[in-house]
Amino acid sequence: MLVNGTAILKQTPEILTASITIKVKGVKFNECQEKLVKAIEQARNILVKKGIEKEIIHTNDLNVSERSEYISEGRTKLSYEGSSSVNVEHLYSQEYAKKILSALQNDSVNFLYNLSFALSENQKSILRQKTIDLAISDAKEKAAAIAKSANLRLVKINTITFLDNNQGSFYESDLVQEGRLNSGYIAMSKTSGPTPVIDFNPKEIGIKKSVTIEWLIEEKK
Repeated sequence: MLVNGTAILKQTPEILTASITIKVKGVKFNECQEKLVKAIEQARNILVKKGIEKEIIHTNDLNVSERSEYISEGRTKLSYEGSSSVNVEHLYSQEYAKKILSALQNDSVNFLYNLSFALSENQKSILRQKTIDLAISDAKEKAAAIAKSANLRLVKINTITFLDNNQGSFYESDLVQEGRLNSGYIAMSKTSGPTPVIDFNPKEIGIKKSVTIEWLIEEKK
C-alpha cells in the first residue's frame, strides 16, 4: 500500500535583500565602461557612508552592449549601454532598513532598486527537517486511518520515497510564497526630503515537503 504525506511550515523571513540596478550610456565603449565602473563605486561608497558594511556589498554582474538607434533614411546612430547590479543582504531590522533607504534617497545618484525578504540558511535548514518529520507523520496517520477502515493491519514500512527537488536546481522549489514588497521597482533621485518611511511587514515564507511510504499490509484475522 502506497500512502503520500505532505507538510508545510511557514516562518517570517529574517533576511532583507536590497538589489540596486545601475544603468549608464556612452557614445564610445571605453566611455561607457568607465561610467559604469564609476557608478558602481559611487553606489558602494554611498552605502558605506550610510553605515552598510563593505563585506556585505556585492556586485553581481557588469555588462556593456552596443545600442543602435534609427535616425532616418536607413541611418543609425551607434552608442553603448552599460548595466550592473549591487546587492546587500543582511538580517532584517527596522534600523538596517532605514540605513538602506536613507542611502537610496538622499544622495545624488539615480537608482532603481528592489527590496525583498528571504529565509536565512539556518531557517531553511530547520524548517526542512521539521517539515520532513511532519510529512512522514502525516503519511503514517493516513495509513493508519485507511488500514482501520479497510480492516487491515500495517505490518511494516517497506520503503520511504523522498524526492529533494532542490538538488542541482538554481531555484529552491520547496519554498512557498516568497515575500516581496508590493512597491516593486522604485526610481529614486536626488532629494532634500526625509528618508521614506515604509511599514515593513514581511509575509511568511513556507517550506513544503512530500514523502511516499510503501507499507506491507495483511488482513486482520
